[in-house]
Amino acid sequence: MKRGFTLIELLIVVAIIAILAAIAVPNFLEAQTRSKVSRIKGDLRSLATAIEAYYVDHSKPPREWHTAQYGDPPDANGNSIAGILWWGLSTPVAYITNPLIQDPFQDKNLTSPFDERVFTYHDMKTRAVDWYPSSSFWPPAYEFYGAWRLGSVGPDRSYTHAGCVSNSAQLIYDPTNGTVSPGNIWRSQKNSERQPPPPLCNCP
Repeated sequence: MKRGFTLIELLIVVAIIAILAAIAVPNFLEAQTRSKVSRIKGDLRSLATAIEAYYVDHSKPPREWHTAQYGDPPDANGNSIAGILWWGLSTPVAYITNPLIQDPFQDKNLTSPFDERVFTYHDMKTRAVDWYPSSSFWPPAYEFYGAWRLGSVGPDRSYTHAGCVSNSAQLIYDPTNGTVSPGNIWRSQKNSERQPPPPLCNCP
């Protein structure tokens, strides 16, 4: 006569599977986050190389795609666009094939305007010197970051952060604070990857 599993044995097996899943799933999600961070840093390095090549040829950084300042077209839904790389970085001279790379941490963001789903780009020199010379943020930020900066929202998927620097995008993502911790991933002309945030308050 064949003997089947008892209820106790089945419950023990189910409990073991649940424990293993509880251990494995967070580790998988953490590895996925680390992979996205590595991918972002690689993409930002590629874009930085293209921007600097453009800078060498034109003695200025590429401009932003900016509906209000340049009259550039809005996105497909009619939303104004600001703060992303201009398509001129890929045509007529292809410094990079596609300057408008989607932020991996915005992959689930399908409803926000287009310029909130790709990497942030600021022409710091133009913002500080031409657009907002009397701002308390842009001129000092230009001195800190250099002529341009690129950024991702990071694992917390939030562009701005409350805290020491009020409502600020300047908070730098630091994985030692936790894989999914507040902060943006920035790369700029003067600073690559991680750098301390500038001593600026109430800034964008």
